[in-house]
Amino acid sequence: MAASALIALAVSRFGVARAPLAAVRAPLVARSRLLRMNAPSPSVGALYDVPVSNNGARCRMVLYYKGVPRDEVAVVSPAELGGLKAPAFLAANPQGKMPLLTLAGSGEPLPESDTIARYLCARFAGRGPALQPSDPLAAARSDRICRLHDIYLAAVQPALYKVAGSAGAQAFPPFGPFGSRQAALAELTSQLAVLESYADERGPYLVGAEPTLADCTIWPSAIFWQTILPKFGMPAEAIFGPRLSRWATHMMGADDVGARVSAEIRPGLLEWEEKQRWAPILGAGTRDTAGATIFDSILDGKIPADVVYEDELVLAFRDIAPVAPTHVLLIPKRRDGLTQLQRATAEHKHVLGHMLAVAVPAIVAKDGLDSYRLVVNDGAQACQSVFHLHMHIIGGKALTWPPGV
Repeated sequence: MAASALIALAVSRFGVARAPLAAVRAPLVARSRLLRMNAPSPSVGALYDVPVSNNGARCRMVLYYKGVPRDEVAVVSPAELGGLKAPAFLAANPQGKMPLLTLAGSGEPLPESDTIARYLCARFAGRGPALQPSDPLAAARSDRICRLHDIYLAAVQPALYKVAGSAGAQAFPPFGPFGSRQAALAELTSQLAVLESYADERGPYLVGAEPTLADCTIWPSAIFWQTILPKFGMPAEAIFGPRLSRWATHMMGADDVGARVSAEIRPGLLEWEEKQRWAPILGAGTRDTAGATIFDSILDGKIPADVVYEDELVLAFRDIAPVAPTHVLLIPKRRDGLTQLQRATAEHKHVLGHMLAVAVPAIVAKDGLDSYRLVVNDGAQACQSVFHLHMHIIGGKALTWPPGV
């Protein structure tokens, strides 16, 4: 059955279409046939996406700049295929991600926002701004920004809003290649400085006088950065440098497409806020409010300590009342709510693993220990007196068991 033979119902302001779902319930068949059965009936294709998606908004901006009407490319919720992980959707995009463009007639799927955006630019080349400059240098500058976004900025996007969960609830925190949310957000701000250097001095767009794919790529994500980074304590005025600040003002106030996409994305982010999405996230909704301890004074250098090991994450120093020839206290430099071990969450996996796998071996090697005891007093009734997680490394003599009561 050709996609054009299906009856599509236009819903929502921007032409979200609904199609019969009978095929979703049918056994999974060949990919293109399944898509033809489920697709709405626009003449070019259907873009499966939701308003809050910044990656999908890249594609929507191309459609809006080009003036493509809903009867040519419909914007459809993935829920129409049962959701991102439903068999019908996975048949089109095995990655289970949006946006996804399915072509009318053949039902051929095109996943990935950059691929879709470039296809739409070529498919509607005679309409609106080119978005892909004919000048080689301008085109390269636009592509440079798109690559910066997709490789370096998007890699840390999950750290902005995904919950790591309690220990054991989630195997891998959403920090990409970084050990902590703090490190991921630091990388984001570093890459925003690179983006600032790439932005055209005169503007008003990122590559000059006309919008390009660079603007379509960056602007939706910029809405995320502007909205979310202040939750982590970054002043709104510090997020962008002067070039990006001027550009953002233009996109919001003078560019109709930019304003339209902002109006699509921001309500979704507000809904996340209303649902307390950031409430459990360390550094945003959750902060370390416990009082300072003697360890803070040691870390600040106000109290001297016999330091035996230090790196960017941890500090180790000799106990002033040792119970053995080697008695070292190992602490994380940033407490981040880790007052004791039972307060640990998936947010703390990296620093805890670093303490055990990196710092402890270095300390015992330095003291020449082939046997030692690693002790964590967890809670007041377990003799914890300083509520900043610390490990005791004890050795240098024969130790008895049990250690005492």
